[in-house]
Amino acid sequence: MKRLIFYVVLLAASIYLALIYHNSAFINIFYGGIFVLPFLAILNIISICYTDISINTPESVVQAGKEVTVEIILNNRGIIPTGRMGVFIKSFNSYTGKKEVTRFYISADGGSSIVAKCYYNTKTPGNIEFSIKKAWAEDYLGILRLPVFKHNKYEHTVTVIPVLYKVPVFITQAVEDNTYENDNAQSIFTAPDSMEDGDIRQYIPGDSFKNIHWKLSAKSGELVSRQKYSNASYVSLFFVCLGKIDNSYKKRRFIQAVLSISTSLVSNGCMHYICWYNEKDNCITRYIVKQESDSYCFVQEGINLIASKKNPDRDVEWVKDMYLRQYNVQNYIPYIAINTKFELFADGKKIIQYDFKDLKNSIGKTEIIL
Repeated sequence: MKRLIFYVVLLAASIYLALIYHNSAFINIFYGGIFVLPFLAILNIISICYTDISINTPESVVQAGKEVTVEIILNNRGIIPTGRMGVFIKSFNSYTGKKEVTRFYISADGGSSIVAKCYYNTKTPGNIEFSIKKAWAEDYLGILRLPVFKHNKYEHTVTVIPVLYKVPVFITQAVEDNTYENDNAQSIFTAPDSMEDGDIRQYIPGDSFKNIHWKLSAKSGELVSRQKYSNASYVSLFFVCLGKIDNSYKKRRFIQAVLSISTSLVSNGCMHYICWYNEKDNCITRYIVKQESDSYCFVQEGINLIASKKNPDRDVEWVKDMYLRQYNVQNYIPYIAINTKFELFADGKKIIQYDFKDLKNSIGKTEIIL
């Protein structure tokens, strides 16, 4: 806008001087300026019609403290080089609720694609959503600015996880033998609300999508799962007992402790469920953890629950009993649990209370035995 104002002032000055001094040079400058403006506008419109802008995040998961790379992709399908293209990248942190808009500039030659990389610092765990808020194109002189409508509005989500610590874990032979007896560990559970001779039951959050009966779900209007049975009697469980946490630092430390335990379990060959009580849905939410990346679901799904100030304190036995009732589990299942006081339990017995201020050293002091 400033350049446009300056350009108009320059044209006005040239015609003013031409009238006062009767100088043809100033008249030529005026008419030349009048001609250049629509010419630049036409080139700019052509450039916009043949230009696509999108963004991409190469990494879906990063550790807190590291940079998130966001790629701005400018594809110029025309033969005319673009002027300066401006892009507003919006970022939203689902944990802190903080929104930021950052401006970037990029240009491309005719018939070429350019990838520009920008970097964002991460401090707190959670999901960061990146999207293009708006984009515009400037002519070669930077006088005119027109909006670019062909830009991808798809949101790219990056999960920021805390730094993970190693927890000593010992897996007994009984757990090892039964954990991998069935490829789909979810099938050993008999859930309530069985339907159609016990072969079909209502879908419960955390069930594998592979077990969903899609035809019957479409017919009934709600998700239902195939009910399978197995002779396996052991699957390790990890209960996360949510409660009130007074400050954001302790919340981050609690997430760090949960993920450190879960990833340590799976790195020692212990496939397990990570489970917590969902106050909103009044049920236990569970996710099967077969590899380290599966643990990140707690960042994606559980972080907002931890941030809630309405969470009542739930003790280990309460969460365990609700889980057994909800999934109608008859056999004994080894489990561990952690609450927001940083107390760690194994089969109902407290084994340690972590020092959240020195979590790195505290978390490695006691071995978890399953």
